[in-house]
Amino acid sequence: MTNPEIALPVYVDTPALLKQMLSQLREADAMAVDTESNSLHAYQEQVCLIQISIREKDYLVDTLTLPDLGALGDLFADPKIQKVFHAGDYDLTCLKRDYSFRFENVFDTMLAASALGEESLGLAGLLEKYLDVRLDKKYQRADWGKRPIKAEMLRYAQMDSHYLLALRDCLIPQLEKLGRLRVVLEDSNQLASQTPAMKNHTEDFWRVRGINGMKPAALSLLKQLNHLREGLAKNQNLPPFKIMSDSALVEIANTQPHYIEELDLLPSLSSGQVRRYGKELMRVIEHWRKTPGKVSKPRAQAPDEAVLRRREILGAWRKERGIDQGLPSNVILPRELLEKIAEATLPDLQALRELMSGSPSRFEMYGETLFNLLKEEQK
Repeated sequence: MTNPEIALPVYVDTPALLKQMLSQLREADAMAVDTESNSLHAYQEQVCLIQISIREKDYLVDTLTLPDLGALGDLFADPKIQKVFHAGDYDLTCLKRDYSFRFENVFDTMLAASALGEESLGLAGLLEKYLDVRLDKKYQRADWGKRPIKAEMLRYAQMDSHYLLALRDCLIPQLEKLGRLRVVLEDSNQLASQTPAMKNHTEDFWRVRGINGMKPAALSLLKQLNHLREGLAKNQNLPPFKIMSDSALVEIANTQPHYIEELDLLPSLSSGQVRRYGKELMRVIEHWRKTPGKVSKPRAQAPDEAVLRRREILGAWRKERGIDQGLPSNVILPRELLEKIAEATLPDLQALRELMSGSPSRFEMYGETLFNLLKEEQK
């Protein structure tokens, strides 16, 4: 539900409006950030809208009309201004992909809620619990790449950032009381620095769901069918799944039909898809019968036995400690940090300190215990 008393957002779609917004943001000590992308509606997704809220105002930045957002990147990298996200990994990876932004001084409200042992980590559930606010998720799957954006969609987007600062203000005192604020700040900044830029969409038939267990001949046909789907999707600027599903490709590759009529018998293909793409599918199948080609799955290097054993030891330790403290095991020791420790050779405690330099609070709490745990295993 949207509170009608909340002022309408400022829609930033010109360089002049962007300049005005940046001037105000530079005076703030914190700003909430969220994004909307068109991943369900375009071949290559992109950030279509950036929502930014300060205490006095909400801004919606139209990334598709503004030619240069470099100055906004300067603010994201400014350590004096805290950037508040909720489950910010997706927003961060998309913003890094599209704009190569760098982020300093980040606070993630989902990480904060997890550190408090909250069972429901979604933004809607947290806002309802802490602020008695109910969000409408009507436009969660909308096409944010279409212009103009409907007024009610803009209002919806505004709400995703509008309450984040207030939510942060509710969570911080509880984190301080439990002595977990430093850990959340460290984890948030690790999230900001270590989240990689999302890669642009690439053709890779090994990502097709249902591929496991397929015979070599079917795999070689699947590769050619997937190539056709990628080309169709790119030409129509649609996500490949909107051309036809993974299960449809797998069914065609496994049945290897000789006649177009056989496509109508496949449960994962609609009659409309057969009308639109049937002839092209049959051309690919006929070409494959003449030149099937070979495929070989890239072999993943098996982890070292010692690394696997250290992962097992660390995983069991963090699970037990999490149960003792009533916290998810990932709050005790994040998966990424567990992997780094397991893969490292640690001659002494100082080596572990350096490896955990991004999480000094955790080193203070658990460093010596972890080192002795792994040292005992080496005996």
